[in-house]
Amino acid sequence: MTDRKWFIPDPEESADMTAQELAFAAALSEATAGLVTPGVSDLLIPAAEGDHGDDTLVASLSFSDRDTGKKYGVGLIDFGVHFCAGSVKGGRLHNQLYSLTGATPSLALEASGTIDELADQTARWFDAVLRRPIVLYVWLNDGYAYAARYAFADTSETLAQLYNRGIAPKGQYEQVIAAGHVHGRGWLQTAGLPTPDVYVPIRGDLAAARVPAAVVRAEQRGPIDGSWYE
Repeated sequence: MTDRKWFIPDPEESADMTAQELAFAAALSEATAGLVTPGVSDLLIPAAEGDHGDDTLVASLSFSDRDTGKKYGVGLIDFGVHFCAGSVKGGRLHNQLYSLTGATPSLALEASGTIDELADQTARWFDAVLRRPIVLYVWLNDGYAYAARYAFADTSETLAQLYNRGIAPKGQYEQVIAAGHVHGRGWLQTAGLPTPDVYVPIRGDLAAARVPAAVVRAEQRGPIDGSWYE
């Protein structure tokens, strides 16, 4: 635990916030005081300063996997709520625009009520998301990790993934793409691969995880090279 609190606007932000925004931020800061932990970052964006396409205040959290051997680790998810006129909508957020993406459907939240009621519901939602189990699935070929996927282990929803075509089994990329497991211009979706070889616990309550029985648990990981994408 820490004495630090989330969602405290700085003086410049406060000048751009409405009375309702200030009240919601204050109530949410108090309601989430018991959730603050190292490694989770908060962000508050007043409606007047946002690029997310709505006249709303954004309150978001994000976290990364920093135990990767890399300088900056891997960003896993930005999630939060849009507050406006007595209601909140929550879910996964775009990591630059902070618009609601509609990705990771299990994160969807909609609520209405007083400011205190919305702050309480949002805090309980943040708590539930932070408790969810996250694992790293890894696929091996000739002893090398050619693919990996961070996922919520209770719903198997992808958070971030990697596919290194250069060391993957021959012909696999084409087969997986042909089967429709692709996003955009050739971004292979690792959910379409065979059962992973190993998984690594990352965070959350693993008692709620539903990992395929054939996947071996590993406490450490070897090098995983390539570009991560959603």
